[in-house]
Amino acid sequence: MAPRSASVRKFLEVTGIESEDIASFFLKRNNGRITESINDYFSNPRIVKEIERRAKQENQRALVNVSTELRELFNKYKEEQPDPTGKPFIGIDGTLRYLSDLGYEPEDEVVLCLAELLDSQSVGQFKEDPFLKNWTKVGCNSINEMRDFIEESLKARMVNDPEYFLKIYQYTYRFILEKNEKNLPLDMAEDYWHLLIPKQYSKELDIFLKFMHENSKNKVTRDQWNMLLPFLEDFHEDSSLQKYDENKSWPLLMDEFYEYINGDRA
Repeated sequence: MAPRSASVRKFLEVTGIESEDIASFFLKRNNGRITESINDYFSNPRIVKEIERRAKQENQRALVNVSTELRELFNKYKEEQPDPTGKPFIGIDGTLRYLSDLGYEPEDEVVLCLAELLDSQSVGQFKEDPFLKNWTKVGCNSINEMRDFIEESLKARMVNDPEYFLKIYQYTYRFILEKNEKNLPLDMAEDYWHLLIPKQYSKELDIFLKFMHENSKNKVTRDQWNMLLPFLEDFHEDSSLQKYDENKSWPLLMDEFYEYINGDRA
């Protein structure tokens, strides 16, 4: 994992924003120093507004080149009424029809890739601007072109590009988290872990979930979600966790699991 990518993820997590452009700007401005970058961000709202203004202008320019075919495709699935901000969007029913036309089920792993590509902020919703802009960006205007892109690019990257897989894995937490909730219910996290975690870690995941249920761990934090994948990789290589370093920046949950594995269930 590239250090800069890790820094961007940390910046977004602490500030609560979603713009990687803003994160990258402040990290570059502060030579990658996380604390200084975050302080700089909160101290300079005018700079943030200027970056957002430019991004909006770029988005508007991108929408100029959208084909009539793509606009008509979006309109086929959109809700009759706009969202509370007055923007057109595809809702649950339209999303189900859209996925069906693409040939996918809602629970297919690649649907998460599609949601990330189209900047979906919640399950079953696609906003007009990112839908049009991002499909135009990759040159897709029809269902067939979209399906080909998903199969040949997104699906392939999930297998062959570890950085992209990690991006989708971490995006998923925010995507499935209910509005106004800070933590994910364990049963929902469990469903998506079974969907996303590579099969070679199935044994380790089952042991971890057994620990979670036995100890009534009913919620999963963002940090726990993000760190589970590297933790399972280590656990896979070292089944007794003899090399586990409690001084590393693991969530407390992993320390508790380490004690559980080594017989200390007090």
